[in-house]
Amino acid sequence: MTNDINPPLNKLKDSNYSITTEELELEETSLGESADSIDKSKNLDSTENSIKKPQDKQVKSKKKKDKSLHRFYKPPHFIKNVQVQRIMSLAWGILAILASGTLYGFSTISNEVRDTLGYSQTDIGLAISMGDVGMYIGLTVGFFFDLFGPFFTNGLATILYVIGCTGVWAIVKGHISSSVGLLCFFLFLIGQSSYATFTACVVANVHNYTIIHRGKISGVLCGMFALSAAVFSLIYKLFFEDDLGGYLLFMAILLSIVSLIATYIVRLVRIEGVEEPEILEERNEEDDENDKQKVKEKEENEIDSKQEKPLKVMKDEESNLGGSSNSIGSDNKSKLYVLDGSSSSVSSTPSNSSDSFQTSNELASHSNSIDTSNPNFLDGKRDVSGLKLLKMIEFWGLWIIYFFAGGLSIMFLNNIAIMAEAMKESDSMHSNLVIVFSLGNLFGRVGMGFLSDLVSKRISRFWCVVFSSLILTLTHLICAFELKPLLYPATLLTGIGYGAVVSIMVLLASFRFGPRRFGLNFGFLALSSASGSLIFSTVSSKIYDGLSENSDDGKCYGNHCFIVSFLLSFALNLLSVIIGLFLIYYTKKTDKKELNKNK
Repeated sequence: MTNDINPPLNKLKDSNYSITTEELELEETSLGESADSIDKSKNLDSTENSIKKPQDKQVKSKKKKDKSLHRFYKPPHFIKNVQVQRIMSLAWGILAILASGTLYGFSTISNEVRDTLGYSQTDIGLAISMGDVGMYIGLTVGFFFDLFGPFFTNGLATILYVIGCTGVWAIVKGHISSSVGLLCFFLFLIGQSSYATFTACVVANVHNYTIIHRGKISGVLCGMFALSAAVFSLIYKLFFEDDLGGYLLFMAILLSIVSLIATYIVRLVRIEGVEEPEILEERNEEDDENDKQKVKEKEENEIDSKQEKPLKVMKDEESNLGGSSNSIGSDNKSKLYVLDGSSSSVSSTPSNSSDSFQTSNELASHSNSIDTSNPNFLDGKRDVSGLKLLKMIEFWGLWIIYFFAGGLSIMFLNNIAIMAEAMKESDSMHSNLVIVFSLGNLFGRVGMGFLSDLVSKRISRFWCVVFSSLILTLTHLICAFELKPLLYPATLLTGIGYGAVVSIMVLLASFRFGPRRFGLNFGFLALSSASGSLIFSTVSSKIYDGLSENSDDGKCYGNHCFIVSFLLSFALNLLSVIIGLFLIYYTKKTDKKELNKNK
């Protein structure tokens, strides 16, 4: 009875089973050799594919154009420590920008230039405005910077400084024609060189630091541009008050040398931990198809990896040989066990796991991880320029605000000397007011840089735009009715408001539209301030000349000379506040839509 249930291992007694264990072992050996040959073949194929795929990726990466700011040429530095290079770049950038803002202080010498050349107030106002236009039309040198970087942009600024400053000196000294058009041309070149220096130094140095400190760095650099007028007005007052030609020659030499040295020192430095922010790419149907293809390839690779695992064939002696007769009769087929211990047969297909779902998540846009509780969550995530920029409501809102706030503030600055004269103040007050405006401008720019970083995690940066415009609105409303006793505080507050507007516009141009095309983008934006200063300064000069026609000396005296100009400034700056409030609402609504669209 026992022998019937447990037959000898050398031979099965049941007539239905005539196969011996030796034959079974032979079959197993043959099957194992087949599995090994299949495994080797698959391993060879996968190795070839793994070699081809990196090669394909290398080819694609070679074709992909480098869009980072570090693509620009920079000469070899005599100091190898990158931290020292960064500090030197920032220090010289501060000095270069401090020198480049001298056109802000041109109103200090505007009356002397006007009297020396026999110009009218409209003529000198037009010339100063053309300098401002050159300083804020950044499309030319901004596009140049985007193509060639800081080294060549500072080189261009050096050439323009030599031509422009030498030309103005030659006109004043009588060496060439004193036509208004020629003076406008040379001041325009000085303005272009100022913008070139500003762009090269700001972009290079701001992006040498992490994004959490860029507002502060930008504020300090913009502040130096504002402080320039105070510094050079003081230099003129102390050393060149009776020598206009000597002052202009001094400026030509100084600006050219500082800009020339900046070509070597000011640069973008690669520092570990300081990376450009990841750009939120716009997705389309082609991107979705690519993601689906990647998921499909991943699933196929998972199946291949399952099939490529080496097989180990094992006998289930307990079920086939050592079990009961019932087990032999009911399940007599040997099972093959793969290496991972599963009891699936060779012919079974691996089931889909959660890997596919994980792969889909990995292939999703990085926008899924963006913290939308931060109201400025799109800072640095865009790369917008060209026609796409010009189609954005957000850009045109900022453009109009800068047109009003920037243009009307420069109108105030250009008329500082004539306002002091109309209030019958002493000649020394002209330069004092320029210094006060410059200090206010410095405080506004640096303060707004720090303020925007401080509040950026709690409120939208567009609130900074509203706050800056509100300062100008209230100040110019008061000036329309009482100017003389408030000339100093009005000048200080206008400087603060204007500096804050410029600082936040620089930051928004970089954060909202991306750093890669900052030169061109801010050039488009600054065009508004340039055109605004030209239009409003011309209108203000025409109003003043019209009120001066009936006077004996051809000049206007009293507060009424500027009432219309200040009321115009109040109304348009109030409109800037309203547009700023609209942008806060608009961007809050559209930013999340844009993020969801790119998921």
